[in-house]
Amino acid sequence: MKENAGLSDKQAQKLLEQFGHNEIVGRPGQTPFQIFLTQFTSLLVILLIIASVASLFLGDLLDGIFILLIVILNGILGFVQEYKAEKTIRALKQMTVATVRVIRGGVEQKIDSQLLVPGDVIILEEGDKIPADGDILESLHLEANEASLTGESMPVEKNIHDEEKKHVFLGTIVAKGRARVVVTATGMQTRFGQIAASLSEIKEEETPLQKKLDALGKQLGILALGASGTVFIIGFLAKHPLIEMMLTSISLAVAAVPEGLPAVITITLAVGMQRMAREKAILRKLSSIEALGSATVIATDKTGTLTKNEMRVTKVWGDTDKILTAGVICNSYDVLGDTTEGTLLLLAAQKGLLAEQVKKDGSLLEEFAFDPTLKMMTVVWESNQQKTIYTKGAPESVLKSCALDEQSRQNIENEFREYAKEGLRVIALAYKNVTRTPKTRQEAEQDLIFIGFVGIADPPREEVKDAIAIAEAAGIRTIMITGDNELTANAIGTKIGLIQKNEEIITGSQFAKLTDVEALGRLNSIRIFARTTPDQKLRIVQLLQKMGHIVAVTGDGVNDALALKQANVGVAMGITGTDVAKEAADMIITDDNYATLVTAVEEGRTIFDNIKSAVKYLVGCNVGEVIAVVVGMLLGWPLILTPLQLLYINLVTDGLPAIALAVTPKHDGIMKRKPRATKSIFSSLDGVWFLEVSVLTAVTTLVAFGVGQQSGNLELARAMAFTTIILVQHFILLDVWTRDSSILKKNIFADKIFLLAFFGPLILQPLLIYIPPLSGIFKITQVSLIQLALVIALSAVLLVSSEIRKRALPMA
Repeated sequence: MKENAGLSDKQAQKLLEQFGHNEIVGRPGQTPFQIFLTQFTSLLVILLIIASVASLFLGDLLDGIFILLIVILNGILGFVQEYKAEKTIRALKQMTVATVRVIRGGVEQKIDSQLLVPGDVIILEEGDKIPADGDILESLHLEANEASLTGESMPVEKNIHDEEKKHVFLGTIVAKGRARVVVTATGMQTRFGQIAASLSEIKEEETPLQKKLDALGKQLGILALGASGTVFIIGFLAKHPLIEMMLTSISLAVAAVPEGLPAVITITLAVGMQRMAREKAILRKLSSIEALGSATVIATDKTGTLTKNEMRVTKVWGDTDKILTAGVICNSYDVLGDTTEGTLLLLAAQKGLLAEQVKKDGSLLEEFAFDPTLKMMTVVWESNQQKTIYTKGAPESVLKSCALDEQSRQNIENEFREYAKEGLRVIALAYKNVTRTPKTRQEAEQDLIFIGFVGIADPPREEVKDAIAIAEAAGIRTIMITGDNELTANAIGTKIGLIQKNEEIITGSQFAKLTDVEALGRLNSIRIFARTTPDQKLRIVQLLQKMGHIVAVTGDGVNDALALKQANVGVAMGITGTDVAKEAADMIITDDNYATLVTAVEEGRTIFDNIKSAVKYLVGCNVGEVIAVVVGMLLGWPLILTPLQLLYINLVTDGLPAIALAVTPKHDGIMKRKPRATKSIFSSLDGVWFLEVSVLTAVTTLVAFGVGQQSGNLELARAMAFTTIILVQHFILLDVWTRDSSILKKNIFADKIFLLAFFGPLILQPLLIYIPPLSGIFKITQVSLIQLALVIALSAVLLVSSEIRKRALPMA
């Protein structure tokens, strides 16, 4: 190859100042302080902060401090998890290229790839990762694997003669040959960089959980404002003291907004994140796992995600022994070089034929390198004083060089076309014995004897077929979006069980001709999108979302980044994934294992179910509290529960059992049901449950307070109401535990967290009633055994109601 002096150091420095470093600039990361602040932006947390400030302003220090503490605790939990996730992401990221061989001032040197500038001359050899966009100055048998950029698994030929083929791109791999390249673009000016830049133009989509919790926050906020406003107006019209009514209204708002809810949600998501980390999936956002659990469609790339991104010979036609020998001898590269030729060496090694041993027994007399026009490579080999010509290449080209009758030629063509229909790359081999070394290539490559051919495929991952089947059983449709040709995609799709009856395969060019209306009408029948561009992949995801799907997109290459960003949840590969893909994704799978997605879906569904159970318990209990307090005011009674009692119920009696529900393990049938269809977090049956539970909670609490008030002792009445509502909520907890289909049915005594949550408050309650310092703080008096028995009997009404409902209604 010719020498080229390249840039001088002075020129390079000037250009570096002009164009900047050769690096892909991602979105500015959040500082730890910014991550911490984002924990306090949800509506629920804002309501709690307002209640806390109001309590402190009115002199109710205990309530104000308690509320503030739970808000801060929730913020710390969320911050720790998200900050740890961001740190893990940064640790995963690798430099696109560490060093590069460059010629400067006529001297070859190795420099940091970030210091490359347009005009630099770089040297590339097989296996090198291309550090910038450039044009070929000169090359020898150069091919590049552009799977990370285009999705095309087969190496692409590069040469200086063809305008389209002389360009090389940042982030792609030299699969074969060598070249000298002049850098034309670096950093964000490269094709890789332009895709990265376009990601910032896509609006962030809220996850399903965020939408549902925001809706719940608004509903609870309206309830809190309505109830507290009603109580304040009633008290004001009844000429109660203003300060007393303000405190009463605030305490009612506290009862309406379950203080433990944000912490429960954060803890549930954090536990899910830790479980996923053990399963080799890293979440960038706590809520991403729930979004994946709600997915109705998984749009996956083929290369490196469904497949291993490794070429393997899967079929052999012809004389195997001669094919192996020809494949080893007519081969200039080892397995680390050209992927296609490496498959022949690997096949031979698997059959016990070692390349080193074969080549020791003979000598290479002549080599006619692979010709991109002829699509063949030929060598002249001598062993045991016998000269033999071996040729390999495209089957059409090799057949033309063989001495065959028309019928034999037609039969062979039919055979390798069948291979092609399966998406296999076909390499044919031929030979002939000669007495002398041919003088020309034309002489060497004529009158050959056809040996046979091999079919080379990028094999699917072994675990993918089962993973897709599990996803299908769970109502999740998997579609393939790839840059590969439709034959290859169809072959892989068939092997992994992706293709079902009456489903289509469509190419990107065909899809581009469809209007949005036409595309929407066909999307449900299309299983594979082949030869797609990044823009087309993005359009597919957008159209699926328009149809109401929750879309998860998996991928590892630059070509996946746009769709990863647009998706409800993007999942990037940690090993083969590019920096752009990781930056765009919500989740990173560190082992590049598609089956890990199934685990993520399971965990996501478990997270949602557990949160639903916890929220259901919390809201059901708190609505009952609100009704009891409001009705008590309407009856002209004093406040039946003090602000501190309400806070104790919300944080201790509500919070601990809710956390126990939230961390319940997944059950066996979670992947045998369809994705959740309702936009609300609760179903209509849940609405019936809420009505029943809240009314019974309010009625039993009011009856207990009314009985206690007959004695003329307000503290006794509050003690009975306080104890009743705590017992009632324990029956509610049992009802959720034993009835909700999301809870793993198991022995209650085997779950230590649940035991603590269930029996802890029951043990604490007698201490609050019968130990003077505690009863003084909570402003309650001792309850007699008869009164306690009445309280237990009232609370048991809910348990009886629960058993009746179980027999009358289907499982929620």
